[in-house]
Amino acid sequence: MNKRSVDNESSEKRSNRDFFLPDFCQVSSVFLVLLIAELLAVIFTLLNLRPEGSLWNQLGLYSVSIQLVSLSSVSILCLLRPYLAKFNDWAAGIFSLVIILFVTFIFSLLVISEYWLQPIALTQGEQPYFLIKNLLISGLIGSVALRYFYLLQQYRYQASAESAARLQALQARIRPHFLFNSMNVIASLTRIDARKAERAIEDLSDLFRATLNTSETLIPLEAELDNGRKYLALEQLRLGERLVIKEDIDQETLTTNVPPLSIQPLLENAVYHGIQQIPEGGTVTITAQIINRFLQLIVSNPTTDGRNASGHGIALNNIAERLKVIYAGKAALQKSHIDNCYQVTLSIPLDNESRQTRKQQ
Repeated sequence: MNKRSVDNESSEKRSNRDFFLPDFCQVSSVFLVLLIAELLAVIFTLLNLRPEGSLWNQLGLYSVSIQLVSLSSVSILCLLRPYLAKFNDWAAGIFSLVIILFVTFIFSLLVISEYWLQPIALTQGEQPYFLIKNLLISGLIGSVALRYFYLLQQYRYQASAESAARLQALQARIRPHFLFNSMNVIASLTRIDARKAERAIEDLSDLFRATLNTSETLIPLEAELDNGRKYLALEQLRLGERLVIKEDIDQETLTTNVPPLSIQPLLENAVYHGIQQIPEGGTVTITAQIINRFLQLIVSNPTTDGRNASGHGIALNNIAERLKVIYAGKAALQKSHIDNCYQVTLSIPLDNESRQTRKQQ
């Protein structure tokens, strides 16, 4: 298969996936159609109930008729959806409405004919009125439903675009914050050891090459840990033996996807607002494990008193906002301070898409 055919295939799949019309081949969609059709049958029965008529007979007639029209329409739309997705939304919507009207017309003819289970006795003058009334009702309901599906798709597009823009803004905001603090590290090294400062610049260059070249929303935890280790290597050049690193990382967590620049800011807070404030230094502990289908990542550090060790909280607030955007509220960032130990815990869900991405990698 050449490149052009691959591009055409991916374009077709993308258009089919983004098509505004729901996939009526799914059980959930069919069930929803059945519920709405039955609700319409009840409404029409109550509106057209005659004193001499039987409620249940009339409800049964409306129910069978509307259900058959609805199921027949969605069945045809299910089969034609891949072809309709190739047209623009207006053309596809008009064609879908024509299908609904055609099915309504056929079943209306059957209702007043001898081929229906219980044909309706109508005079020849009443039959056109009956057909027109059914077509108007079906067209109105079909138009409203198609318009609703279209607006729902536009809302999803807008929400997705806003989330993507918000995420990019949050990522862009955290990188200058990291850069300024890293340059302060190098500036302090230039007054102490020029050779170490040169090594620090090289490490910083490698770290920024790894972070700024990342356009993905999620990256493997192993890559994010490597970036964090490069940052800690910079800090160890400045702090020396005062900074001790301890890791307790389960191997199964390394391929779990996490947002880029989600660990390094936690390590930065641990160093600047924890280790650096203690004359004798301390240990920054990084723990990662999977608990109840969640990746639990913990960064802890000692503190000198009971004050909040997060400083101004710019990085933590940024990470919390990005987690909210990416995971729709399913991820969490928690802070705690117990016995002169400050701890930040990230809980990230393991979704199917992430697991499939890991398998492909």
